[in-house]
Formats: sequence, structure tokens, C-alpha cells
Amino acid sequence: MFKRKSMNRPIRRMDVQVSIFTAAVVTISCLCVFAVHYFSTYHDMIRSLNDRVLAIYDYLEDSLNREAFSQLRSLEDMDTPLYQDSRQIFANVKQATDVRYLYTATQIENGDFIYLIDGLPLDAEDFRHPGDLIEEEIIPELQRAMNGETIMPSNIKETEWGKIFIAYLPIHSEQSNDVVGVVGIEFDAAKHYNTYKNLRLFTPIIILGTCLLSIVFAVIFFRRISNPFYRDMANTDHLTQLKNRNAYHVDTQNLAALHAISNLGILAIDLNNLKTVNDELGHDHGDTYLQISAQALLQAVERNGTVYRIGGDEFAVLVPHADEKMMKKLETAIHTIFNENKPDWSMNIGLAIGWYICTSKDTLQSAFHQADTIMYKHKRAEHQRSKDNEIQ
Repeated sequence: MFKRKSMNRPIRRMDVQVSIFTAAVVTISCLCVFAVHYFSTYHDMIRSLNDRVLAIYDYLEDSLNREAFSQLRSLEDMDTPLYQDSRQIFANVKQATDVRYLYTATQIENGDFIYLIDGLPLDAEDFRHPGDLIEEEIIPELQRAMNGETIMPSNIKETEWGKIFIAYLPIHSEQSNDVVGVVGIEFDAAKHYNTYKNLRLFTPIIILGTCLLSIVFAVIFFRRISNPFYRDMANTDHLTQLKNRNAYHVDTQNLAALHAISNLGILAIDLNNLKTVNDELGHDHGDTYLQISAQALLQAVERNGTVYRIGGDEFAVLVPHADEKMMKKLETAIHTIFNENKPDWSMNIGLAIGWYICTSKDTLQSAFHQADTIMYKHKRAEHQRSKDNEIQ
């Protein structure tokens, strides 16, 4: 019950080191997972789009009338069966594949690149008529395609008309392997683009949040579990192996913060004549006196409370859910066990005990003061009895 540590204390250097190490491990791990996931799924998506482009391209290579690339040159050509048949092929492809945009282009005698068949609706704002000049920015890709190269993008492009995946592929003559024109195949990739953009945006936030949570848990568990030797050194009395004064303050602060002091029993214990033992028999005997007293307290209390050495010859016991009968029984048990195990030094040694049960109106400080006052009252009475026995 009393092992809960207060986190309201100065940050130690060890906490900082654990925090930095944890943050580094979590950040590197998250970035590695993100990189593997991001690039593998992104490349899978690109490969999927490539496969769709190639399927459309294979169909168009088999279906398009090559005469369109040599005969369609002006607005008037739109009324010809050649143009209409090619438009119908594009319409069939769009319906079957959900492709965003299809068009064909070629390079004419003066070197200009012109549109031939545009798959957009005729009333679309950016619809192009046969013979319209190609925009300057896409001519380099068209030139490469006219040279027989298949232009497949490695990423999604962000353009003024949206996020697109666009490929340029050469259309060959049916009689020879000569390139007669180019087909542009474009997919709307806004959803794909936004998914990966959001992933890049939120990944640092996720990493930061994960780091903060990991640091908190790492510090807590490191204090409690990962460094028991340090914890014991900070909270354990070396001589008696009881919890020390620092642990007593931490535990009482936690109890006060949890409002868990009502019906808490507090025992204040002091050793009689420890100074005399040290002076006459030596400090080794004094240490033995302390150890025997500590063992008597532990044996009497067992699991009903927590024992602390809070000073040179001062001990305290915290007993949850105490009542008067329990405290009297505990006081008797302590005296009995101590007397059964105390050494025969022909000296008047023993324990002075005072106890008090907290009420809802008490503070832990005032309750301990009450127990301490009763303990010193018993100590003075024992001292007086010793003097009376000496006089007799």
C-alpha cells in the first residue's frame, strides 16, 4: 500500500538519461517502421497504377486507327468518322477503367507537338481540338515518348489542375516499329496523394506523442523496477533493512494526497538507553540492539503495516484500517517478541512505544506528534522506574 512513489520531486540525472535514451529508441523505431511501411505501400500503389496504365496502353495499341495520327490536323476533322471512332474508343476505356484523362498527340513537320484526340467532354473548359498546340511544360515527356521511350512516373505529380498520375507512351505504326504518335494516360491521384501527405504530416505528431508517453512510462518503471539497487539505496536503511526516513516521507505524502489517513494507526517507537549501550559496550552492541528491535517490529507487525527507521534510535509504524484493539495487541506483541529475543547484557534495555489512530480531522504530522508525545511519556515513566529501582 505504501510503495507508491511520489512523482512530485526533482528530476534526477538518471531520469534525463532514461528519457533521452527512450526518446531516441522510440523515434528511430517509429521512423524505421514508417519508412518501411510508407515506401513499400507507396511503391505498391505506383506499381498498381503502372499496371493499369499498361493494360490501357495494350488495348489502345490494338484498337486505335493509326491514320488518326497523320490525318487529324484541324477543328474541321472532328466531324470525320475517324475522329468519332477514336473518341468512342476513349469513351469505352474511360467507362471500363475510371481513367481521368486520355488524349493522343503527335509531332508535325515543323517540329510542333499538337493534340489529336481529346477524351474530355466537348464542353469541358480544358478540352483541346485537333491541331491545338501542346503546352510547353509537357513537350519534353512527349519528345521522349516520340523517341520510343515509355514514360512511367515514379511518383504522383502535384499540378495546377490537381494531383495526377500521368504516363506518356508511344504508339507505333502497324506496318513498322516507327512511332507515329503518343498517348497520354492520366489518373486522378488526389486520394492517394492526400493519404500519403497526411501520413507524412501526422507521423511527427505520432512520434512526439509516443515519445512523451514512453518517457513517462520508462521513468516510472525505471524507478520502480529497472534499478532496484538505486531504489533500495535511496529508501532502505542499511543497518536494519527497514524502510528509511526518506521512504517514510514519500509514503506519508502519498497517503495525504490520496486522503487515505482516516483510521491510519501510527506507532512511534524509541529505544531505551541506546546511548548507554554504545558508551559502555561499544557501537557494535548498539547496532545489535537496533537490529534486534527492528526484527521484533517486523515480526510483530507482519503484513499489517509498514515499519520505518526514521532516526538513530527512532522507529515508526504505519498501520492501515487500525482500531484500538488492534493497536493494543500490536504494542503488546512488540514488547513480547523483543523481550524474548533481547540479549542478556545486564542492562535496562527495551522499547518505548506510543500510538495514535488518525481521524478525518487530523494531519499526519499532528497524528505522529500525538503518538510521539505518548511514547515520550512512557519513556519518562520507564526512566523514573529505573531510578527508583536503583535507589532501592
